[in-house]
Amino acid sequence: MGKKGCQLENNQSIFDTICRLRDEQPGLPYRFQDERTAGQKDVLYVLASEGIPFWRKEDLAKECCGILKDLVNKEEAILTDPVLRHFLEHYPICSYFLELRERVRITLEAESGARERLYHLGMRLARSGTDPEQVKLGIILLGFFPYDTTKQIMRTLGYHSEYTLYVLESIQFIFPLQNNFIFELAKHTVGYGKLAAMFLLKPVRWEQQHWMMHEGIKSDFLANIYANLCIQKTDMRAYFKKTEITAANFTDFAYLICYADYNNDSVTIDAQLDFLYRFIDKRDFAASFIDLGALVSIWYQVVDFWQQDYDFISQNETKYRRTKTMWDTRIARYEKLVHKVESFLHQPKWRHVVYQEISAPNESDNLIMKVLVYLNMHPDFPAFMEVLSRQPLGFNMLDFFLKINPEFYFDDVCEYLEAILNPDLYALPLEIEEPENPSVTDLMRADEWLLRLFEVMSEKRKYNEAWCIRGIHYRNAGVRKKAAQVLQQHRKKWSDQVESELRIALEKEPNIKLKRQIDRLLQPENLKNQKESRYLKVKQPTLSHAHTDKELLHTYIAGTQFQELSGVADFLKPGDLLQLVRETDNAYDANAIAVATQAGYMLGYVPRSENAVLANLLDAEERLYAILESQTVEMERPKITIVLKRTFFQAQPTEQGQGIILPFPPPKKKKYE
Repeated sequence: MGKKGCQLENNQSIFDTICRLRDEQPGLPYRFQDERTAGQKDVLYVLASEGIPFWRKEDLAKECCGILKDLVNKEEAILTDPVLRHFLEHYPICSYFLELRERVRITLEAESGARERLYHLGMRLARSGTDPEQVKLGIILLGFFPYDTTKQIMRTLGYHSEYTLYVLESIQFIFPLQNNFIFELAKHTVGYGKLAAMFLLKPVRWEQQHWMMHEGIKSDFLANIYANLCIQKTDMRAYFKKTEITAANFTDFAYLICYADYNNDSVTIDAQLDFLYRFIDKRDFAASFIDLGALVSIWYQVVDFWQQDYDFISQNETKYRRTKTMWDTRIARYEKLVHKVESFLHQPKWRHVVYQEISAPNESDNLIMKVLVYLNMHPDFPAFMEVLSRQPLGFNMLDFFLKINPEFYFDDVCEYLEAILNPDLYALPLEIEEPENPSVTDLMRADEWLLRLFEVMSEKRKYNEAWCIRGIHYRNAGVRKKAAQVLQQHRKKWSDQVESELRIALEKEPNIKLKRQIDRLLQPENLKNQKESRYLKVKQPTLSHAHTDKELLHTYIAGTQFQELSGVADFLKPGDLLQLVRETDNAYDANAIAVATQAGYMLGYVPRSENAVLANLLDAEERLYAILESQTVEMERPKITIVLKRTFFQAQPTEQGQGIILPFPPPKKKKYE
């Protein structure tokens, strides 16, 4: 059961506990359950994972049925039976309950005399069980007995999200008016129980469609899942198409646009454009933040469609020539939608709407961030305190502060993390390696914020010594590595404390590569053969590879023997992307192109014999990068592949307060407003 107020008292059964709490806190949905966790594990396991192999499900269902057969003749020992308890403890019902239900159905057909005993067994488990797995098993059994008493028990348990899934599935074949009962559960549950009900609901009646659109998709934390589930239902897509957008329902449609993912196969691009046009034509109804968010989401979505089409056209020029009229028509629609949104959102009032939202946030961090980026707004950091109070280490706000706007918020984030992170974090045992697929916990969130903090220090030439010292003692190996790299980059700025802290870190460091790096940091610079060690100013953002990028040249990095690479070599591997930086003021080569890490650490140069054409491309503001092919850079002539990033257009922020512009073709002299 949920954690919120659901503790059993004096061995009271789960059913009786729910009844007691329902009487103490009347109303639906149940307020005494933790809506963010109740049913989460089981519902996500059933809806979002492959589960165990089918044959294993069959085996467990058969074994469970065998235990039930032994129990039907027992009276008092059912709930304490050690065999059943041991089985349910090791094999949760969620992994095989559909197969169990089917096997029980077949058993009842073959042994009709067992029906009454099985009914009483189900009643004992559902009403008197003190363990959630017992209650779930009882619900499965009661699903074969559509009596009035059974229905009432199903409602009482089904309104609690921990048991909604099992009630929904248990009524599938025997209970009359199943879809109505599912609708009843959907309306009176929250969180993951509501998700399970909405998943099975077939909204064929107008009342059900209206509820799903105006109430069903609303959630504090599952809005994206609810909205996507909604647009995947054929009856809802028909409802959207035939329903007129009015002042009364404009915000409901805005909510759907904000949280639904349109990159799915259930709706074609042209059908989506038709819907977006209908919405944009009613934009004068927009007043609230969710309305603003919908218009911004449309802008981003249309830009994404536009990009996809340009990518397709670039790779299928023959097909494009055959269907040029169709493509030109669609692209003209993109252009028209984009400019309609831009002209409408140019009004100053929307900035006030944003400030109202971040001072008392109702919508998701992701939507807030998206709107801020579109309007190119940078509120003072204290303005975000209410947003951060919901999730102090949220990934969306991490992106906004340190990936998109580090030049505005770096110092604030340093102070913020110092204030909220527990000092005990720096005393935890050191991990030897970075975890490959860490689960999302508060500790993992702290790791991600700190990793990005040190990446900003490297990329933006910022230095915070106090954080670097904390970083080299931090439990996460990736954070320690990044902190050491920052110290290497800013060696000339060290205070006397840094060297002593490095010696302490060297003694405790369990990672061999990182230990070597720290040891090299402690060596006097004159022992490094006077090799060059410097960072370049990188103009390009962090690189990422795309399938549309084009390989230009297989070559090597020249001059690595003159660079101090010991501090970075251990952390570069084949396939890593490298920056190419033009040195137009190089005294020895007018076409000089330096090769550097993502953070800008100098590795060497593109060979003089091959840099002339590449220099012309970089001077023409084409984006080039390199891919490391060799096992290490600590060798003569490590191999690289030079790649052209094919970018047809890219959103760029304008001056303060002017939003975002696109280098699209200019709009025709035609009024869209």
